[in-house]
Amino acid sequence: MTKERVLVVPTEDVRGVLGDMEGLVYVSKEKVEELIRKGFFVEREKAELNEEWRQIIPYIVMIDKGKVLLMKRTKKQSESRLHGLYSVGVGGHINDEDSQDPVEAFKKGMEREIKEEVDVDIKKLELLGVINDLSSPVSRVHLGILYLAEVSFRRIKEKELFEWKLVKMEEVFDYEEGMEGWSKIALNGLKDHLMQS
Repeated sequence: MTKERVLVVPTEDVRGVLGDMEGLVYVSKEKVEELIRKGFFVEREKAELNEEWRQIIPYIVMIDKGKVLLMKRTKKQSESRLHGLYSVGVGGHINDEDSQDPVEAFKKGMEREIKEEVDVDIKKLELLGVINDLSSPVSRVHLGILYLAEVSFRRIKEKELFEWKLVKMEEVFDYEEGMEGWSKIALNGLKDHLMQS
């Protein structure tokens, strides 16, 4: 069995684009693509332990008629540190099986991750920014590319991994205390987005 190979970008290149900014960093689509172009694939096992690389993860917040998809991670998930935490993002690792070209792999990998996790029709997909969380060893080896998707939601596919519900936009903030780190950061992006809309 071959080992999973994931898309990474050198941390030095991330700093070149984001500087010292942390949290949700507003970056143009062109800058995100420029960063992804510098990516390459390494064994996930190695990437999880090497802070010289950042694993690129699309993280998509889904909204259906003004309601946000809110998921609670169950104990059946492999990552025990996330059990019981709420999430507003759908996404995951980008693999070399998606494509050998980093930009193409990112696009195909994001589509694959969405299809694996949820059954939706995407009406609109908008880049909100980059999640740059340096607060823990796990977050320091990942980089989130945050999107907001307007969708027609049908169902969640990984029912054993998530409990879910659609929550009014103004009520989703009530769950912030029990959310994983990236979801807390994403909520700030949603607040900013709502103020601009």
